[in-house]
Amino acid sequence: MLKVGGSGLHNNGILLHQQVTHWILRKIEDGTWPPHSQIGSEPDLAKELGVSRGTLQKAINTLVEERRLYRIRGKGTYVSAKILEEPLAQNLLSLSEALELQGLQIATEVIAQKVAVESPPWVQKSLSLESDEPSLYLQRIKKVPDGPLALLDNYVRSEMLPGIQNLDFSKRRLFDIIERDYGFLILWGSRVFDVAMATPELAKKLAVAKSAPLLYLEQVSYVTGNVPVECSRVWIRPDRMRLKSIITRDHTR
Repeated sequence: MLKVGGSGLHNNGILLHQQVTHWILRKIEDGTWPPHSQIGSEPDLAKELGVSRGTLQKAINTLVEERRLYRIRGKGTYVSAKILEEPLAQNLLSLSEALELQGLQIATEVIAQKVAVESPPWVQKSLSLESDEPSLYLQRIKKVPDGPLALLDNYVRSEMLPGIQNLDFSKRRLFDIIERDYGFLILWGSRVFDVAMATPELAKKLAVAKSAPLLYLEQVSYVTGNVPVECSRVWIRPDRMRLKSIITRDHTR
């Protein structure tokens, strides 16, 4: 017997477990159940909705698979934090720029900021540096209200940007500094996406379990003249952000 009252469930041709799924989503989206709050117990919710435990479990399982809910063994079911979708696979935006376009606030913690007299081999190759050419090394953690989102290791061609090592990267974006302070236009870049497992150091900085899977990307950014100005390695928590790409099909072939 369906309860119609406050639950809004009806005999309307929509599968019952789908109605329960939508009911739970409304509770999440209207803020009744905020991120990381525990939803009611399955017996209580099934009684409130007038549905069987099996129907309720099917709805909850769907939302767990979609990462809108998560379970903690022995404790219950909780609301997931919002997972950000970013177009980093198709637009040359910094992480901060992409988040701010959604109206989200992001905090930056600078872990390291120093001139590397001898850049690592992969940096020399990415930035076309000689072995004795220095680079600015930055390590930063990007944070959203729920906690750490990403760890960024950046290397910048410091000889092109004199004095950049003295600027405050906790308050300003790297791309903005390169373009506004130094007048270089960042025109294009290359990005490679992969999956990495959290090392003990990454796990500590991103507040995840050791060996937890992370989104990983490598990037090289180029200014006018196809000159590489910045390269980076970025590790992202996939429970807090996923990458989104809009693609088209070429019908002119």
